[in-house]
Amino acid sequence: DMRRFRTALRSISVALVEDEIGTRERLVRALGQTSRLCLAHAAGTAQELLDWLANNSVDVLLVDLGLPDGSGLDVIRHAVRLHPACEPLVISMFGDEDNVLASIEAGALGYIHKDSTPDDIASAILEMKSGASPISPMIARRVLSKYLSLRDARGAAVVAAAAPPPEPAASGLAARPLLSTRE
Repeated sequence: DMRRFRTALRSISVALVEDEIGTRERLVRALGQTSRLCLAHAAGTAQELLDWLANNSVDVLLVDLGLPDGSGLDVIRHAVRLHPACEPLVISMFGDEDNVLASIEAGALGYIHKDSTPDDIASAILEMKSGASPISPMIARRVLSKYLSLRDARGAAVVAAAAPPPEPAASGLAARPLLSTRE
């Protein structure tokens, strides 16, 4: 329909919070390389972005997790609560499973590595606004590995819990096998 077409052509407003000046400037340049992306605000601290969000909203929020005055997770929670249509995307050096899962629980819709190229960053934002949840391949691999190890650990625990306890040998007779041939 026509409304969806207009939305697809509309520029996407982006705010970001990144404490490292060089990285923040690189992100700003990455956003400027794509005509559909419009930088609304670039902050160096969590508080600066939170103050800005009190009177402004954006389509996408790029959030670093390790900020000098707080956690990017708190920024995400606050932004989502204040502006439910805002879509947070974590951009971080922390690629471990715990940070990824905590970010998703806080409301992030994607998680990309800070070393991503400018084109990858812009593409991730555009993909997210099209309904995807971008996750850097290296980070996705770690999360999948963690999931598989948890699944295997749970499966082993379920099998162990379901197995009947071994029966003691009765008066010199050999202990009965745990499972019969039919079982």
